[in-house]
Amino acid sequence: MFKSPSVSDTDRRVHKSKLALKTALLEWMSRKPLASITITDIVKSADLNRSTFYKHYVYKEDLFDELLNDVIDDLKLAYRAPYQHFRDFDIKDLNASAIQIFDHVLAHASFYTLLVHSNVLLDFRDTLYITLKNLYLEDVTDLSPDPRLDKELLACYQANAVLGLVTGWVQSNFKYSASYMAEQLLEFTRMNRSQEIYRSNLHSATSPAG
Repeated sequence: MFKSPSVSDTDRRVHKSKLALKTALLEWMSRKPLASITITDIVKSADLNRSTFYKHYVYKEDLFDELLNDVIDDLKLAYRAPYQHFRDFDIKDLNASAIQIFDHVLAHASFYTLLVHSNVLLDFRDTLYITLKNLYLEDVTDLSPDPRLDKELLACYQANAVLGLVTGWVQSNFKYSASYMAEQLLEFTRMNRSQEIYRSNLHSATSPAG
């Protein structure tokens, strides 16, 4: 007897199709500008037909925008991983295994390689920087602030430091493991800020301490 596909089966197919289209788009963007890429180019590389593309998108720019949003959403999840389940957290007690930002970069290696090695995503580099800066400013409150430090400038420093490490890692063709990069980032952070304690603003004041 024919069995109707479950919602999860349908969702998996949609995810698989969208992933194939995004992967194909990135491959083409490494060869030529978005304006020169056709929908036919994309679907042929994805081994799909045009009707599948139009089930999900109207224009190739819609696909591109969703790709960018996917990366930003995943970046936010990765950045928040070390503190999302804690109300208060101490820099010196952080574990490198909780740092997931380099796992995020590795999961989107094609995207970050394109970002670093070409000018195609030049504008998006600013978007990444602003995202990282705002996450620091909005997500956490320093419970042991140094009055000599300007929080907004520190957020700029932090965002650029993370982007710098990511850029260097990509330029080295991912010479080091994601876990090694996480360890190094944590050690760099501890060098001058080991006594800092933060409160996560992702939790309400009534949340139990982690």
